[in-house]
Amino acid sequence: MLPMKKNWNYQHIIDLEYFFHRDIGGNSKKTHERDRTIFLDTQKDQDRPNQPRKTTRKNLIWAWLTTRTSKEFGVADKRSPGTIFTDTLLLAKNISTLKGVIVGLVAGLSFFTYTGTTPVNVFHFLLFFVVPQLVFVALLATACLLHLVRPRAAPPSFYSFFFRAMTTKAIATLHKQWLKTFSAEKRGSITHAFGIIKSRSNIYGSLFNWPVFILFQLFAIGFNLGLLATTLLKILASDLAFGWQSTLQLSAEGIYQAVKFIALPWSWFLPQSVSFPSLAEIEGSRIILKEGIYHLATQNLIAWWPFLAFCLLFYGLAFRFGLLIFGRVMEKKSLAQIQFDTPDCISLAQRMQTPLVSTQAAPEPDDIEIAQAVVPQKEPMQRQSNTLLPQVVLIPDDIFLTCSSLKLNPHLNNNGFSAQQLYAFMAGYDEDQQLIELLASRDWKIDEGLLIVMEAWMPPLVDFLSYLRSLRQVLPENTIINITLIGKPGDTIFTPAQPSNYTVWKNKITALGDPYLNLFQFAAESNNL
Repeated sequence: MLPMKKNWNYQHIIDLEYFFHRDIGGNSKKTHERDRTIFLDTQKDQDRPNQPRKTTRKNLIWAWLTTRTSKEFGVADKRSPGTIFTDTLLLAKNISTLKGVIVGLVAGLSFFTYTGTTPVNVFHFLLFFVVPQLVFVALLATACLLHLVRPRAAPPSFYSFFFRAMTTKAIATLHKQWLKTFSAEKRGSITHAFGIIKSRSNIYGSLFNWPVFILFQLFAIGFNLGLLATTLLKILASDLAFGWQSTLQLSAEGIYQAVKFIALPWSWFLPQSVSFPSLAEIEGSRIILKEGIYHLATQNLIAWWPFLAFCLLFYGLAFRFGLLIFGRVMEKKSLAQIQFDTPDCISLAQRMQTPLVSTQAAPEPDDIEIAQAVVPQKEPMQRQSNTLLPQVVLIPDDIFLTCSSLKLNPHLNNNGFSAQQLYAFMAGYDEDQQLIELLASRDWKIDEGLLIVMEAWMPPLVDFLSYLRSLRQVLPENTIINITLIGKPGDTIFTPAQPSNYTVWKNKITALGDPYLNLFQFAAESNNL
């Protein structure tokens, strides 16, 4: 029935949003005809064996996306924004790993500067190269626990700021360097792809944070590899001495117990002589500034390096590999949990499953050819009730009596909706608050939304926008609020809105940043009902 669905990835998500953006402002009839044709073409495979027969919204969208991608980007030298994004991400991963290795090598060479009189302070090594990585892991674990306790709680501001900063920096770097080699069209596609990530963050949540998280882990893995390689190289090629000193009055016994605890991840399968220094070696490697190191034994000064190498290996490299795996698992989980429940996705599924239908009045003889060209009646069928989305309808009090369900339902049906209940609002503050309480206590069903009828010639006031925010707070999560605009009343109240009025409303509604807020006009063909 539909093409076999594969696993969704970033390329598909970005291409999907790219096509949605392309359709904004297009001819609604042509868009419906195109999407319906795609659906009917995919039906031709229904008699083939081993084809999935469950028509889910995700399968419909997959069929639509693969068809459009093959038609618009099927040429070998023409890549979609999603393809360019994945290629860019792969390049960024390679660069991050390489830069990490270089930074690790430079950091190690700079740190291991030994003149023969001043040993390497093991406290400095741990403080510079191990402790920061453990702090990062601790903060990440805290954020995960916070999310488990309070699922809707935002991550610590450090993470959101850090991810945004890294993403912005990566985009700026790509534009200045790598993107210069592409044509203007391809640069525009990449810019649009990154713009999608930013504008749709409320829909996809942390999905587009995971690539940045993975990039950071790859950089850290490269850094630890470079630092570990430098450490071992300096140990093999130089006469390095290690010791410890502190202004605090630390006892050798206390340090021994701390070192023994730190070495637990590897000391259980390695002998103690390799895992960490003994108490005698720790005492013998203490540096006292006024005494120098000439009285210290060589075996004590070199006893620390296996312990430091294992610290890098386990607390640096192994932790980063673990976080990398964690990031990839969460990335796949986030992709699998995409609901495709936005207004764009729901409208697309409706267009694909709804036969083309014209309900215009019969045209005059001179206009017959034009009308037939504009409104092709390929499938003279009525909408099926199972394709209509149930809506709770709010109508301003001053036009409520003129919008009876008998008059309103045909217009709603032609736009893919069915009215479940009608309520008047904007009658007064107390009445509006009571309506909010009523909607909050209501038992909302799956795919049931809220539809608000508004007069387009009246600009959206602050009170109305504030009321929208109040409605969003009491409605179930991801419930779509549809706002339909009508023009000034004429022979009927259901007249088309002026384009200038629609633009004003569109700008105001978009500024709210609510991805589940959908603004539309009644279908043009319903205006003559």
